[in-house]
Amino acid sequence: MRLFLLLLITLTGLTTACQDTKSTLQNEPLKIKQKKKAATPLKPKYTKRITNKNVVEMLTAYGENNKERFVKLTTDFGEIEIELYNQTPLHRANFIQLVKRKFLDETCFYRVAKGFVIQGGNSDRMEMAKIKRKIGQFTIPQEIKKNLKHHYGSVAMARVYKNNPNKRSSPFEFYIDVDPKGSHHLDGEHTVIGHVIKGMEVAKQINLVEVDFSEWPKKDVYMKATIIK
Repeated sequence: MRLFLLLLITLTGLTTACQDTKSTLQNEPLKIKQKKKAATPLKPKYTKRITNKNVVEMLTAYGENNKERFVKLTTDFGEIEIELYNQTPLHRANFIQLVKRKFLDETCFYRVAKGFVIQGGNSDRMEMAKIKRKIGQFTIPQEIKKNLKHHYGSVAMARVYKNNPNKRSSPFEFYIDVDPKGSHHLDGEHTVIGHVIKGMEVAKQINLVEVDFSEWPKKDVYMKATIIK
């Protein structure tokens, strides 16, 4: 009996599907056949990967067409708003790129150094790795300015110290200074790219989360990044 019902349901479904298709075709207007034109392929928004050879050219061009300077990071603890500096144009353009390409949405604050910094721009998500590969493999020429120092609330880019005499920045990993006295031992060593204009209380809450031996939070603190203006 169950086999008979199963066959009946299957046949009914096939009949219904065929009837729906026929009905749809009958209601379509008659189309005049025309010679097909060759389709113009749509250009993807991002086609060229950034490398150390073209990084200045690529980020300069991107910055000229994307002049936004204010970014909001939304976390489970609240929102952090950041103003990026025009004095560091390559870094500003790169950070805006990370927001618009949804890279930061796949990352978390993966390092929490108590009383010092919260560092974001990395995670173990596969989607993050995919977006990173599409953006490219490169570092950013340093844009260290004497007047841009590591004050409380400053935002700066991480970098590798070994074999990096020119202090080129990581394009993906950034940190926020949560030391009330500032972290001035880093002045001249890292490019400061902006500062927090709202939400330092959120940054301080994140700095209090429980971490493991590597300063990685035991519960991931993910973020969503959006352009304010």
